[in-house]
Amino acid sequence: MPMSKQAAPCGTWPSPIHASVVAAGAAPLSSVAQIGADTYWLAGRASEGGRTTLLRQRGGQVTELTPAPFNVRTRVHEYG
Repeated sequence: MPMSKQAAPCGTWPSPIHASVVAAGAAPLSSVAQIGADTYWLAGRASEGGRTTLLRQRGGQVTELTPAPFNVRTRVHEYG
């Protein structure tokens, strides 16, 4: 069924995509490093209480190096 076109000012049209849908699958990545053929990075795990884990990609395979429930994040500078 073809959709009908309707003019609307920029930013006011209804969208089938909601911000929560876009953010739901996002995992924050940081501290990406290449060491030899391996790639390492930190990833946030919102579904695990926000813990941060160290991951490695070697030969196309990703391995989590920090087992749950351990967290590599530090809060030493968090509160000033």
